[in-house]
Amino acid sequence: MKKILVLGGGRIGRVIALNLSEDHGVCLTDIQKPEQLAPGIKFKQLDVTNKSALQKVVSGYDLVVGALPSVLGFNALKAVLEAGQSMVDISFFTEDPLQLDALAKQHNATAIVDMGLAPGLTNLFAGHFVATYDQVDEMVCLVGGLPVERSLPFQYKAPFAPLDVIEEYTRPARMRRYGQALTLPALSEIETLYVPGIGDLEAFNTDGLRTLLDTVDIPTMAEKTIRYPGHAYFISQLKKAGFFDHPHRDNTAQVLQKQWQFNDWEEDFTVLEIRVEGVRQGRQTSETYRLVDYYDQKKRISSMARTTGYTCAAAARLMLNNKIKSGVLAPEHLGQDADCFESLLADLALRNILIKPCP
Repeated sequence: MKKILVLGGGRIGRVIALNLSEDHGVCLTDIQKPEQLAPGIKFKQLDVTNKSALQKVVSGYDLVVGALPSVLGFNALKAVLEAGQSMVDISFFTEDPLQLDALAKQHNATAIVDMGLAPGLTNLFAGHFVATYDQVDEMVCLVGGLPVERSLPFQYKAPFAPLDVIEEYTRPARMRRYGQALTLPALSEIETLYVPGIGDLEAFNTDGLRTLLDTVDIPTMAEKTIRYPGHAYFISQLKKAGFFDHPHRDNTAQVLQKQWQFNDWEEDFTVLEIRVEGVRQGRQTSETYRLVDYYDQKKRISSMARTTGYTCAAAARLMLNNKIKSGVLAPEHLGQDADCFESLLADLALRNILIKPCP
């Protein structure tokens, strides 16, 4: 049993801690103690913005896992690496994590960043495609989590902090088309996606490719967020009216916190679709992979927490059980290694998270 420190006791952080406590000793940290803490998980109160306190705490563990809000993620990761400690992180911060590669190597530390659902699993598959195709021409990822019960006006509930979702809706979407870099507004190019058993959904551009824009040579790439039909139009009207502008953003987030809060045991589902085209074994090939995951009624764990948190936990086990070179690694780096790719998918399959090729 190794000792793992989890930074962040929110919905995702608590699930990561619970999952890793099955086979490791886990301590969860946060600015305040969660109302409910699973048996066997220790708790330590910690303000991660206090750099010296953070570095002192992490030194006593075999691995650190970051599940912090985006505004805290980058500085926390940097501080952990400066302390010579390795980390698996899911914080969706705006900064480029690869800029910390030299710092990590200098301190003989390793970081696996963006290791959630998307970015995360999507990047993992991108690396796998690059390694197994002769040539990858195009890859598009569509992903989103939704409440099973739809309610107007938003038809949406957020498993993350509303500020992080607002950031997703306002940050320009970077992509690549036919080898050229392209930036489009978030919420643009809405398309309809039909998912068997669920029905019609919509998908629109968001800035989810992140490290893929620098690490893989795929001429056409895009990431889209999935919602119920009509959501993007409603959000775009709020955006146009200025509710997401910085002078008003915090107030808007406070209102949305109430509107988007999942009730206890409210069920959700997650859809991930990855489309790839290219040449494999000399033949033009087109494939689609899909994950549809639902709320765990027995354990009362949301689907988004499962798909994000369990992916992060799988990478933590991989890090603890294997010699991974120092530096900052993105999930696509792991995807290019067949053993790492299969190990991560096998860990998820044990938890009934299955990404299957569509017929």
